[in-house]
Amino acid sequence: MRLRWFPVLLPAALMAAAGTPVTYHRDVVPVLQKRCQGCHRPGEAAPLSLLSYQEARPWAKAMREAVLTRKMPPWFADPRYGKFSNDRSLPQSEIDTLVRWADAGAPEGDRKHAPKPLEFADGWAIPKPDAVFEMPNEFAVPAAGTIEYQYIVIPTGFTEDKWVQIAEARPGNRAVVHHIIAFVREPGSKWLKDAKPGIPFVPERRRSREGNLEGGENRDDSAASVELLTGFAPGMNPMILRPGLAKLIKAGSDLVFQMHYTANGKTHTDRSRVGLVFAQQPPAERLFTSNATNSKFVIPRRVRSRGQV
Repeated sequence: MRLRWFPVLLPAALMAAAGTPVTYHRDVVPVLQKRCQGCHRPGEAAPLSLLSYQEARPWAKAMREAVLTRKMPPWFADPRYGKFSNDRSLPQSEIDTLVRWADAGAPEGDRKHAPKPLEFADGWAIPKPDAVFEMPNEFAVPAAGTIEYQYIVIPTGFTEDKWVQIAEARPGNRAVVHHIIAFVREPGSKWLKDAKPGIPFVPERRRSREGNLEGGENRDDSAASVELLTGFAPGMNPMILRPGLAKLIKAGSDLVFQMHYTANGKTHTDRSRVGLVFAQQPPAERLFTSNATNSKFVIPRRVRSRGQV
């Protein structure tokens, strides 16, 4: 009997097991594009860029440590309490790839094996927005002190209902913006009724029966029906919904930016914005995100063994 031999293409996992060297262009770039470059590029939240070999190479050992300890990508949900569709944690195979690359001395490999570079919309982590809403004026952030939450009403001018599938809140000055929440205020809502469009507004606070100060945004029940459209905090991803799911902005609605600023010893200005990408057609399901707060809970004082607080 005559035997004939044919070449076999091994899957990447088998090649790795067989000792095939891991290189930047062939093995590492696909992981960085999928998991890291959204934040690790100029103008984004991460403090370093991973768009090229020259930028990534000095951080190989730090990347190894970060993925082994699962500090990166940031994902803090406890896996014991459910599976999340937006889970950012790395699968073991990708962790192994980055670790093997760092352990091998972070070789570059052949550029011809690299995938096509990702294209990012200028100034956004989402595709080019269909609509952008920006604070009409810069807000002056003082060098010191506690800054009350600022609420800025921005009319959408929509003459017809809009379905939003993708949304991103972007700080104008990351050095002082702690977080942004963009709310949808529908026509007829009495929430923040005294606020003037475009003018930063601080709601009046009131004292509860127990004497505690209550948040101004909760002064009336109308706030409970206000929808949270999207938000920003360092490390937070934009809202990207699967096809068939979207959020509704009714005609005539306003967007309300809740801006939380933190003084850092220097005076700053900020002019933040929100970008929206509309669904191509009315979705099968509407997603509505509301808020729940409890301003009345009390944390008991911890008493030491000698009776001292």
